[in-house]
Amino acid sequence: MREQVFVNRVVSSELSCKTQTAMRERVFANRVVSSELSCKTQTAMREQVFANRVLSSELSCKTQTAMREQVFVNRVLSSELSCKTETAMREQVFVNRVLSHELSCKTQTAMREQVFVNSVKQ
Repeated sequence: MREQVFVNRVVSSELSCKTQTAMRERVFANRVVSSELSCKTQTAMREQVFANRVLSSELSCKTQTAMREQVFVNRVLSSELSCKTETAMREQVFVNRVLSHELSCKTQTAMREQVFVNSVKQ
């Protein structure tokens, strides 16, 4: 009986030890899996943050480039408009001078003709 009791206690103790060991191993395994999952989740989050920053940076760069291009186009158009306006003004001044000269010539010619007509009449 004593031997049986002893055997039972040893078996019970071994079982208890194996159970505790198994439980500790399971807890450890769960922590490792949880840690790996946490690590993967954190890595994925970091990668997503990085990807978002890259996309944001690319978008910002494209927006800035588009804005610079628009400013350049506006300056070119403004310059062309200014140039065309200046050219048109110069042409108008030239036309006005030609017309004024022609008018002056015709007036002088008419005055000379009148002087001649007046002198012939006398």
